[in-house]
Amino acid sequence: MATLQTLIAGHLFAWLLVFTRVGSAFMVMPLFGDQFVPVRVRLLLALVISVIVTPALEDRLPPEPVSLMALFLLLGSEVMIGVFIGSLPRLMFSALEVAGMIIAMQTGLSNAFVFNPALASQGSLPGSMLSWLALLLILITNMHHMLIMAVINSYELFQPGTAPPVDDFGRMVVHMVSESFAIGVEMSAPFIATGLVFALALGVMSRLAPQMQVFTVFMAAQIGYGLILFSLTLGAMMIFWLRHFESNLVDFVNPG
Repeated sequence: MATLQTLIAGHLFAWLLVFTRVGSAFMVMPLFGDQFVPVRVRLLLALVISVIVTPALEDRLPPEPVSLMALFLLLGSEVMIGVFIGSLPRLMFSALEVAGMIIAMQTGLSNAFVFNPALASQGSLPGSMLSWLALLLILITNMHHMLIMAVINSYELFQPGTAPPVDDFGRMVVHMVSESFAIGVEMSAPFIATGLVFALALGVMSRLAPQMQVFTVFMAAQIGYGLILFSLTLGAMMIFWLRHFESNLVDFVNPG
């Protein structure tokens, strides 16, 4: 019994430090941190992973702080790093919402809103479908293992006990936001092109037949061609996004 208590006391600080980073990442990371996953399940998964990987990470952990203030600062830096690691995949999901909003505007579905699991809020109908499909593809391709490995391998990039590189975090977030927006626009490029052609055709027809309510008559046609184009390009859009998602995760899975 004494040996067990000594073992627990010796490893408790290491478990707490690892759990702080892993748990913070899992609270905001897509798939693990989505609203449909119960909070107890997230905490249990983070705790199990922390217990498993702590023995392999103990040599990278700093000694236990002697003051309570130093402990809080150490835990705060680990929370910041964990939130940063979990937020990057979440920002990649914003590309799907950008693409979905553009597709909805070009197909006449901009007034249809449903729950988006990636953003935990109301979103466009195409964007919500893309987000659900992205979560499914991550599970099918076992890419959720890469999300876990990205958190664990972050100890090679960000050593515990050192000040987090806040400037680098800010630049990375700005880069990821701009890249996600560009990816979303590229995914919806066919809809932008066809939408412009369709709008030009409606403008010409309104000039040729001013007495005809062109936009009212052709609203159903706009939705119809949009759904057909969406079904034809859905596979290519998701493969395009999944490649970018994987390439960004590789930087954390293989930081060397």
